[in-house]
Amino acid sequence: MSFFEMSYISRALLREVHVKVILPTDKMAGNWEPPFRTLYMLPGYTATAMQLITYLGLRGEAELKGMAIVLPDGENFFYQDVPGQMTLYSTFVGKELVEETRNTFPLSRKREDTFIGGISLGGYGALYNGLKYRDTFSKVALFSPSVDPYDLTHRGIPSFSEEQFDRFFGGKEAYENSEANAVKQWVTVPEEGRPELFMCCGTDDGLVYPEVKPFEDSLVAAGVKHVYREGPGNHEMYFWQTMLDPAFSFLAGIEEGTKDKLVAPF
Repeated sequence: MSFFEMSYISRALLREVHVKVILPTDKMAGNWEPPFRTLYMLPGYTATAMQLITYLGLRGEAELKGMAIVLPDGENFFYQDVPGQMTLYSTFVGKELVEETRNTFPLSRKREDTFIGGISLGGYGALYNGLKYRDTFSKVALFSPSVDPYDLTHRGIPSFSEEQFDRFFGGKEAYENSEANAVKQWVTVPEEGRPELFMCCGTDDGLVYPEVKPFEDSLVAAGVKHVYREGPGNHEMYFWQTMLDPAFSFLAGIEEGTKDKLVAPF
């Protein structure tokens, strides 16, 4: 695979941004030809793109599934537009980043080839922006997502607070009736044009499983088609690594376990 580090001045964030891009060019698992299908992968709270690349087998999945992966650094803005802080992070990941990377790399411009995913708080960012920009993204992949910012910030979890929630979402009432309430939006938005959804979570994950399981139950109750995987595991890289093949197989439209081993090209 080829690995690139890209930087440019973001119009949405009003500063220089750094983006990591992986392309499946080594032919270790297939003769993938551009333009490539693409996953825009969002890191979690305090995390960076390089952390995900270092600790997870994303390069292997790119090669196995013939998929480019674009990773911006995560920021603690819940992937929202916050005009008062001159930060339009939703616009950045859902529109600007797609346009910039498509103009720079041989990426497919088709909706059916363009996906968004995320881990933890990045999972909320993918859930929210995947639906908001559903004309761009056809599939969403969530790893242990914090699907409900209100719940996350009102359980006394270190680093999260009610004041933080109010600053980003304007209070509970404003949040409940806005598109930022992704849990509500996913079960009420019309099926036509709604992205396909994959979600996984460890059953020992005390941070987000209390949010994920009720959300998954609501998807079932509303008849929203989705793929859900859970099993032993905490909020940890080890669990996410075990979920890479199921998630990327879902994105690639293949059966799990059919492309999960790299073969050296010699």
